[in-house]
Amino acid sequence: MSLAPVWFISHGAPDLVLREQPATRFLRTLRLGALKGLVVISAHWFSRELQINVEPKPALMYDFYGFPEPLYRMRWPASSPEWLQQGVSDQLALAGLTATPVRRELDHGVWSPLSLIDPESEIPLVQVSIPASFTPAQLWQLGEVLGALRSQGIGILASGAITHNLRALAPEGSPVPEWASQFVDWLEQKMADEDRLALLDYRRLAPGAVESHPHDDHLRPLFVALGAADGVAPTRLHDSWDGGSLYMGAYRFG
Repeated sequence: MSLAPVWFISHGAPDLVLREQPATRFLRTLRLGALKGLVVISAHWFSRELQINVEPKPALMYDFYGFPEPLYRMRWPASSPEWLQQGVSDQLALAGLTATPVRRELDHGVWSPLSLIDPESEIPLVQVSIPASFTPAQLWQLGEVLGALRSQGIGILASGAITHNLRALAPEGSPVPEWASQFVDWLEQKMADEDRLALLDYRRLAPGAVESHPHDDHLRPLFVALGAADGVAPTRLHDSWDGGSLYMGAYRFG
């Protein structure tokens, strides 16, 4: 049986689902394939300890403000069955990682892209948190642990942003800042080269790293995806910019 894929999706602004832009159209056409389940890591769930969401029918969290009213009326019928939750918990435990079960809603880093990709929620999912204390190397190792589930037909989807500097957002059609394009070029080249050491030290080595990520919360899911990919270079699935400097790149590994 072939391994289930790993994806990294730049989920963009919360109103991604309401706006017609290249990334929206791309996500509507993205197909995840015949998966038994999906493990999701989002840039919008940080926790003190490793946690797993065991809510079987999670509602949506509207973890934003100031957006059009229709966004707060969005619904998406996600399901998270016990067998999938238990399988992920057991896999983590095999590696000595204890995931504390919690019940929570799905943040927009999960439901915004997935409501476009899988509008009927045909693929069951379970969300695992990002421990706030984990370094990029530890997140990579977490991805390696989760990656073992791929042989069971369970895919891994990490949702974040390749560039994320909200203070640098500009009107649509504005030129892309040099620091943003240089960072994207460097990051994609290092992923293609499978240069783990450089990627883990991106903040010191990459041009435009600090400007692209004043805080690294939205890049952290990428390290989980890289670990789950087990050394396989990604295929870029989508390439566009939003708000001048927000890169909407999406990638598949395997």
